[in-house]
Amino acid sequence: MVHSLSYLMEAEKIQDGDLEGLGIEIKDRTADGDRMLVIPDDRLPQYIELVKDKLTNGFWNEIVGEKDIIFIFKFQDGHIEEYKLSPENEREIDKLCAEFNNEPPDKTTNVYKYISDNKFYHDFMMEHYKDMIERKL
Repeated sequence: MVHSLSYLMEAEKIQDGDLEGLGIEIKDRTADGDRMLVIPDDRLPQYIELVKDKLTNGFWNEIVGEKDIIFIFKFQDGHIEEYKLSPENEREIDKLCAEFNNEPPDKTTNVYKYISDNKFYHDFMMEHYKDMIERKL
């Protein structure tokens, strides 16, 4: 079955039951409540709507699929910007990641590499996005 991965943090309003009700598997969780999710692709639209609705303001969530990586940024004022990562918008996403995380932009320049550094995504990213991770910028 085709699926996507998402490392869900800062989403206290999203209950485990909300996720399980969509058929989303909670693969693991951290001590502070971050959840590592496996999302069936046929449930992706519902998951995206749930994140837009209930993600804490001032945070983002990414969804890593075999063909697309989707970023949902929820600003402090509640407005949302959604991106499908591509070389054309990578700089813009890089700036938002750095801004939202209070990090220097050079840490997030290669967004593909930046998110592949997350242990939960690493093997999946290397399988599907190796060329983008290892490219010269």
